[in-house]
Amino acid sequence: MISTKMLMKAERFFIKARTLIRETILSAELTGAEFVPYVQPVYKADKIVGGEVLLRVLKEGVLHSPEKYLSAMESCEVINDVTCSLLSGVKRFFEGYVGDLPNDFYLSFNICARQLNSPRVIEAVTDFNETFEGRIAVVLEIVERGTMNFDDFALESMQQLTTSGVRFAIDDFGSGSSCLKYIEHAGFSTIKIDRCLTVISNGSLVYSTVLDAILMLSKSLGIQLIAEGVETEEQYQQLKQKGVLTCQGYLFSRPVCIEHFAVKYL
Repeated sequence: MISTKMLMKAERFFIKARTLIRETILSAELTGAEFVPYVQPVYKADKIVGGEVLLRVLKEGVLHSPEKYLSAMESCEVINDVTCSLLSGVKRFFEGYVGDLPNDFYLSFNICARQLNSPRVIEAVTDFNETFEGRIAVVLEIVERGTMNFDDFALESMQQLTTSGVRFAIDDFGSGSSCLKYIEHAGFSTIKIDRCLTVISNGSLVYSTVLDAILMLSKSLGIQLIAEGVETEEQYQQLKQKGVLTCQGYLFSRPVCIEHFAVKYL
Protein backbone atom coordinates (compact mmCIF):
# COMPACT_ATOMS: atom_id res chain seq x y z
CA MET A 1 0.00 0.00 0.00
CA ILE A 2 1.37 3.43 -0.99
CA SER A 3 2.02 5.69 2.00
CA THR A 4 0.68 9.24 2.32
CA LYS A 5 4.25 10.50 2.46
CA MET A 6 5.07 8.89 -0.90
CA LEU A 7 1.88 10.32 -2.45
CA MET A 8 2.74 13.82 -1.25
CA LYS A 9 6.27 13.46 -2.64
CA ALA A 10 4.88 12.31 -6.00
CA GLU A 11 2.43 15.20 -6.05
CA ARG A 12 5.21 17.75 -5.43
CA PHE A 13 7.25 16.16 -8.22
CA PHE A 14 4.42 16.38 -10.76
CA ILE A 15 3.57 19.97 -9.76
CA LYS A 16 7.20 20.95 -10.25
CA ALA A 17 7.38 19.10 -13.58
CA ARG A 18 4.15 20.72 -14.79
CA THR A 19 5.43 24.18 -13.88
CA LEU A 20 8.70 23.53 -15.69
CA ILE A 21 6.83 22.38 -18.82
CA ARG A 22 4.65 25.51 -18.73
CA GLU A 23 7.67 27.77 -18.37
CA THR A 24 9.44 25.99 -21.26
CA ILE A 25 6.42 26.32 -23.57
CA LEU A 26 5.87 29.95 -22.54
CA SER A 27 9.53 30.81 -23.08
CA ALA A 28 9.32 29.35 -26.58
CA GLU A 29 6.13 31.29 -27.37
CA LEU A 30 7.65 34.54 -26.11
CA THR A 31 11.04 34.15 -27.80
CA GLY A 32 11.82 37.44 -29.50
CA ALA A 33 8.79 39.14 -27.92
CA GLU A 34 8.91 42.56 -26.28
CA PHE A 35 6.65 43.70 -23.44
CA VAL A 36 5.25 47.14 -24.25
CA PRO A 37 3.40 49.39 -21.78
CA TYR A 38 0.14 50.94 -22.96
CA VAL A 39 -1.90 53.36 -20.83
CA GLN A 40 -5.66 53.96 -20.68
CA PRO A 41 -6.61 57.30 -19.11
CA VAL A 42 -9.02 57.51 -16.17
CA TYR A 43 -11.31 60.53 -15.86
CA LYS A 44 -13.15 62.13 -12.98
CA ALA A 45 -15.70 64.82 -13.80
CA ASP A 46 -14.25 65.19 -17.33
CA LYS A 47 -10.71 65.70 -16.01
CA ILE A 48 -7.90 63.17 -16.30
CA VAL A 49 -6.78 61.90 -12.90
CA GLY A 50 -4.66 58.89 -13.80
CA GLY A 51 -3.98 56.00 -16.09
CA GLU A 52 -4.05 52.22 -16.02
CA VAL A 53 -0.85 50.65 -17.34
CA LEU A 54 -1.70 47.72 -19.59
CA LEU A 55 0.66 45.13 -21.02
CA ARG A 56 0.97 44.50 -24.74
CA VAL A 57 3.17 41.83 -26.31
CA LEU A 58 5.07 42.91 -29.43
CA LYS A 59 6.13 39.94 -31.50
CA GLU A 60 7.35 39.99 -35.11
CA GLY A 61 6.06 43.53 -35.50
CA VAL A 62 2.52 42.72 -34.32
CA LEU A 63 0.99 43.84 -31.01
CA HIS A 64 -0.89 41.17 -29.09
CA SER A 65 -3.08 41.27 -26.02
CA PRO A 66 -1.44 39.34 -23.15
CA GLU A 67 -4.61 37.30 -22.61
CA LYS A 68 -3.34 34.21 -24.44
CA TYR A 69 -0.20 34.16 -22.27
CA LEU A 70 -1.65 35.40 -18.99
CA SER A 71 -2.81 32.13 -17.47
CA ALA A 72 0.56 30.49 -18.12
CA MET A 73 2.50 33.53 -16.90
CA GLU A 74 0.51 33.70 -13.65
CA SER A 75 1.30 30.04 -12.92
CA CYS A 76 5.07 30.54 -12.91
CA GLU A 77 7.81 33.07 -12.16
CA VAL A 78 7.54 34.73 -15.56
CA ILE A 79 4.76 36.99 -14.30
CA ASN A 80 7.13 38.51 -11.72
CA ASP A 81 9.77 39.16 -14.39
CA VAL A 82 7.20 40.90 -16.58
CA THR A 83 5.78 43.02 -13.74
CA CYS A 84 9.22 44.16 -12.56
CA SER A 85 10.23 44.98 -16.14
CA LEU A 86 7.01 46.96 -16.67
CA LEU A 87 7.44 48.96 -13.46
CA SER A 88 11.07 49.73 -14.32
CA GLY A 89 10.31 50.82 -17.89
CA VAL A 90 7.36 53.03 -16.93
CA LYS A 91 9.42 54.57 -14.13
CA ARG A 92 12.25 55.51 -16.50
CA PHE A 93 9.83 57.05 -18.97
CA PHE A 94 7.84 59.17 -16.51
CA GLU A 95 10.92 60.51 -14.76
CA GLY A 96 11.10 62.95 -17.67
CA TYR A 97 7.52 64.16 -17.14
CA VAL A 98 7.36 64.76 -13.40
CA GLY A 99 6.93 68.53 -13.80
CA ASP A 100 4.07 68.11 -16.28
CA LEU A 101 1.83 65.83 -14.25
CA PRO A 102 -1.62 66.93 -13.00
CA ASN A 103 -2.14 67.18 -9.25
CA ASP A 104 -3.20 63.94 -7.55
CA PHE A 105 -2.19 61.93 -10.61
CA TYR A 106 -1.82 58.16 -10.32
CA LEU A 107 -0.75 55.15 -12.36
CA SER A 108 -2.18 51.71 -11.72
CA PHE A 109 -0.62 48.33 -12.43
CA ASN A 110 -2.33 44.94 -12.59
CA ILE A 111 -0.95 42.16 -10.40
CA CYS A 112 -2.24 38.84 -9.11
CA ALA A 113 -2.50 38.24 -5.37
CA ARG A 114 0.36 35.74 -5.15
CA GLN A 115 2.79 38.34 -6.50
CA LEU A 116 2.57 40.02 -3.10
CA ASN A 117 4.68 37.06 -1.94
CA SER A 118 7.51 38.07 -4.28
CA PRO A 119 10.25 40.20 -2.68
CA ARG A 120 11.31 41.35 -6.18
CA VAL A 121 7.85 42.68 -6.97
CA ILE A 122 7.55 44.41 -3.59
CA GLU A 123 10.99 45.99 -4.13
CA ALA A 124 10.05 47.20 -7.64
CA VAL A 125 6.77 48.72 -6.40
CA THR A 126 8.54 50.39 -3.48
CA ASP A 127 11.21 51.81 -5.78
CA PHE A 128 8.57 53.24 -8.13
CA ASN A 129 6.62 54.71 -5.22
CA GLU A 130 9.70 56.34 -3.67
CA THR A 131 10.85 57.75 -7.02
CA PHE A 132 7.58 59.63 -7.60
CA GLU A 133 6.56 60.31 -4.01
CA GLY A 134 4.10 63.19 -4.00
CA ARG A 135 3.84 63.31 -7.82
CA ILE A 136 2.56 59.94 -9.01
CA ALA A 137 0.55 57.75 -6.67
CA VAL A 138 0.85 54.01 -7.23
CA VAL A 139 -2.26 51.83 -7.37
CA LEU A 140 -2.02 48.05 -7.58
CA GLU A 141 -5.09 46.46 -9.15
CA ILE A 142 -5.83 42.91 -8.03
CA VAL A 143 -8.45 41.10 -10.08
CA GLU A 144 -11.50 40.18 -8.00
CA ARG A 145 -10.94 36.42 -8.20
CA GLY A 146 -7.41 37.03 -6.87
CA THR A 147 -8.70 38.23 -3.50
CA MET A 148 -9.53 34.61 -2.72
CA ASN A 149 -5.81 33.78 -2.81
CA PHE A 150 -4.49 36.03 -0.04
CA ASP A 151 -2.37 34.43 2.62
CA ASP A 152 -0.93 36.03 5.75
CA PHE A 153 2.30 37.03 3.98
CA ALA A 154 0.38 38.75 1.17
CA LEU A 155 -1.79 40.63 3.65
CA GLU A 156 1.30 41.74 5.58
CA SER A 157 2.90 42.98 2.33
CA MET A 158 -0.28 44.92 1.53
CA GLN A 159 -0.21 46.55 4.93
CA GLN A 160 3.44 47.58 4.55
CA LEU A 161 2.88 48.99 1.07
CA THR A 162 -0.29 50.80 2.16
CA THR A 163 1.63 52.42 5.02
CA SER A 164 4.18 53.71 2.49
CA GLY A 165 1.43 55.29 0.37
CA VAL A 166 0.71 52.58 -2.21
CA ARG A 167 -3.01 52.12 -2.86
CA PHE A 168 -4.89 48.94 -3.79
CA ALA A 169 -7.91 48.39 -6.02
CA ILE A 170 -10.15 45.39 -6.58
CA ASP A 171 -10.34 45.04 -10.36
CA ASP A 172 -13.34 43.68 -12.32
CA PHE A 173 -15.55 43.88 -9.23
CA GLY A 174 -18.83 42.05 -9.86
CA SER A 175 -17.46 39.63 -12.45
CA GLY A 176 -16.53 36.76 -10.14
CA SER A 177 -16.71 35.39 -6.62
CA SER A 178 -15.67 38.31 -4.46
CA CYS A 179 -14.28 37.75 -0.99
CA LEU A 180 -15.87 40.79 0.64
CA LYS A 181 -14.12 40.34 4.00
CA TYR A 182 -10.89 41.73 2.51
CA ILE A 183 -12.38 45.02 1.35
CA GLU A 184 -12.58 46.56 4.81
CA HIS A 185 -9.40 45.30 6.44
CA ALA A 186 -6.86 44.44 3.73
CA GLY A 187 -6.15 48.01 2.65
CA PHE A 188 -8.22 48.42 -0.51
CA SER A 189 -8.98 52.05 -1.38
CA THR A 190 -10.74 51.52 -4.71
CA ILE A 191 -13.34 49.27 -6.29
CA LYS A 192 -13.31 49.08 -10.09
CA ILE A 193 -16.81 48.13 -11.23
CA ASP A 194 -16.60 45.56 -14.01
CA ARG A 195 -17.99 46.51 -17.42
CA CYS A 196 -20.63 43.78 -17.10
CA LEU A 197 -22.39 45.94 -14.48
CA THR A 198 -22.26 49.24 -16.40
CA VAL A 199 -24.23 48.22 -19.51
CA ILE A 200 -27.18 50.24 -20.79
CA SER A 201 -30.39 48.85 -22.29
CA ASN A 202 -33.40 50.88 -23.41
CA GLY A 203 -31.96 54.02 -21.90
CA SER A 204 -31.35 52.58 -18.41
CA LEU A 205 -28.57 50.88 -16.51
CA VAL A 206 -29.38 47.16 -16.53
CA TYR A 207 -27.92 46.60 -13.05
CA SER A 208 -29.13 49.82 -11.45
CA THR A 209 -30.07 48.21 -8.12
CA VAL A 210 -26.75 46.35 -7.89
CA LEU A 211 -24.91 49.61 -8.54
CA ASP A 212 -26.92 51.27 -5.74
CA ALA A 213 -25.75 48.54 -3.38
CA ILE A 214 -22.11 48.97 -4.46
CA LEU A 215 -22.39 52.74 -3.99
CA MET A 216 -23.77 52.23 -0.49
CA LEU A 217 -20.92 49.86 0.33
CA SER A 218 -18.29 52.27 -0.99
CA LYS A 219 -19.73 55.19 1.00
CA SER A 220 -19.88 53.14 4.19
CA LEU A 221 -16.23 52.11 3.84
CA GLY A 222 -14.92 55.35 2.34
CA ILE A 223 -13.77 53.58 -0.82
CA GLN A 224 -13.52 55.18 -4.25
CA LEU A 225 -15.45 53.75 -7.21
CA ILE A 226 -14.28 53.60 -10.82
CA ALA A 227 -16.57 52.39 -13.60
CA GLU A 228 -14.89 50.38 -16.34
CA GLY A 229 -16.04 49.85 -19.92
CA VAL A 230 -17.74 53.25 -20.38
CA GLU A 231 -18.28 53.49 -24.14
CA THR A 232 -21.17 55.91 -24.73
CA GLU A 233 -22.18 59.36 -23.51
CA GLU A 234 -25.55 57.97 -22.42
CA GLN A 235 -23.83 55.37 -20.26
CA TYR A 236 -21.55 58.01 -18.77
CA GLN A 237 -24.42 60.36 -17.90
CA GLN A 238 -26.42 57.55 -16.28
CA LEU A 239 -23.45 56.59 -14.12
CA LYS A 240 -22.86 60.21 -13.09
CA GLN A 241 -26.50 60.51 -12.06
CA LYS A 242 -25.95 57.47 -9.86
CA GLY A 243 -22.94 59.15 -8.27
CA VAL A 244 -20.19 57.21 -10.05
CA LEU A 245 -17.97 60.09 -11.12
CA THR A 246 -14.70 58.36 -12.03
CA CYS A 247 -14.68 56.33 -15.24
CA GLN A 248 -12.53 54.80 -17.92
CA GLY A 249 -13.40 53.29 -21.28
CA TYR A 250 -13.48 53.84 -25.03
CA LEU A 251 -15.68 56.94 -24.65
CA PHE A 252 -12.61 58.73 -23.32
CA SER A 253 -9.80 56.77 -24.97
CA ARG A 254 -8.64 53.34 -25.96
CA PRO A 255 -5.35 52.23 -24.40
CA VAL A 256 -2.53 54.09 -26.15
CA CYS A 257 1.23 53.67 -26.21
CA ILE A 258 3.02 55.41 -23.38
CA GLU A 259 4.56 58.05 -25.68
CA HIS A 260 1.16 58.95 -27.13
CA PHE A 261 -0.31 59.16 -23.65
CA ALA A 262 2.37 61.63 -22.54
CA VAL A 263 1.97 63.85 -25.62
CA LYS A 264 -1.83 63.90 -25.58
CA TYR A 265 -2.64 64.01 -21.88
CA LEU A 266 0.30 65.55 -20.02
